[in-house]
Amino acid sequence: MGASYISSIIIGCFTASYREPHCLVYSQIASLFRRKLLNMKDSSTIKSKFPPGLSALLEVGVMFLPAIPAYLWLWPNIEGTSAWIANSLSDLYAIAGSLVIGLRRWSLDELGVNRKGLWLGLACGLAIVFGRSLVILSVDWNLPPPQLSQLRLVGEFVFDFALVGIGQELLFRGLIYRAFEDWRDTRWAIWGSSICFGFWHLGGGPLIIITTALYGLIFALLRWRTGGILGAILAHGLMDFAGTLLLPSTDVVSLGRPNIAHLSWMVFGLVLIVAPPIYLWLFHPRVKRSFPR
Repeated sequence: MGASYISSIIIGCFTASYREPHCLVYSQIASLFRRKLLNMKDSSTIKSKFPPGLSALLEVGVMFLPAIPAYLWLWPNIEGTSAWIANSLSDLYAIAGSLVIGLRRWSLDELGVNRKGLWLGLACGLAIVFGRSLVILSVDWNLPPPQLSQLRLVGEFVFDFALVGIGQELLFRGLIYRAFEDWRDTRWAIWGSSICFGFWHLGGGPLIIITTALYGLIFALLRWRTGGILGAILAHGLMDFAGTLLLPSTDVVSLGRPNIAHLSWMVFGLVLIVAPPIYLWLFHPRVKRSFPR
């Protein structure tokens, strides 16, 4: 396997964008399922027959049903503003569904909406964002970065932070993580939420699925060690926003084989990306014991 091909895979993995078609579409079908689930007389049947975590995952599965017609008919036929609107509605739907399903069983604090470990989450998140940005800048993409108007820049900022960051973190590191943890244990929560996050980006192909699952693993480790998702929300939004500013296109696969212009930047960037999960996994408990409050 040639070195240029290997470098393409590495760069694709660490610069791949979350801005692929999402798995959810706000539609009448989804609304019908949710109304049926909430309003029918025996709507507590799922909750009573199964543990809270498992029943929540089953309801999330129902919430994901619109992904089937979306992938078959919607996403292949829209682009530009239409795609942006559909993505926005998808994230709004994810936020609403996560709150409806989650708050019937747990509090916001139990879903990770709290200030626990905020500074740790921000520090690790900023290291990852800076590292990914270095990887992007280390490559000669043979194309200029996008020229965004002020209005478009504001729109991208709001979209990345208020919709993508909040919507995806609340769904995956909030609801799905808590459901797996309640049903099984923390290990299931970490791996289950990460794998689900990868398949949320199914439309991007195998490379995007693997890449986003790895980023999902990093954010799940943040959730585990901090107990909250606010740091992950800010880091997630900043990561997507930085990618929008630096990448010629959010569809990295379409950019072809890259030319590494600054190898040292890439190496340092990759170190910054992998250092936070290693610290969270192996060293953070020791540091907490060494410096108790």
